[in-house]
Amino acid sequence: MEIKTKKIGKHTLVHLNGRLDITHSDEVEAKLADDVQNGEGDIIINLELISYISSSGIRIFVGMVRELDKQGRKLKLCCITPPVKKVFDVVELLDLFEVFETEQEAINSLSK
Repeated sequence: MEIKTKKIGKHTLVHLNGRLDITHSDEVEAKLADDVQNGEGDIIINLELISYISSSGIRIFVGMVRELDKQGRKLKLCCITPPVKKVFDVVELLDLFEVFETEQEAINSLSK
């Protein structure tokens, strides 16, 4: 699993690459926890290079939404591939997130 983060003002853009399953969920959760706990703005996660997501991957995002919501912040997802979208549809949790077709649309949605 490759995780790259980039600051956009006070916000964080995260690119994930690989399979987000039980094998990598602890690593991803630990890497994102700092931005959730110590960051200031919203977090965008680009999923265009995620080939698979399991329930453990979705659990990370649900936990992030809950924690960010307490802080008045948002988790935004973009570039969701069809196989990953199918998993979100099956668990009926896609409405929990702000979802954007492109990374630029997600970036444009950030408050300054």
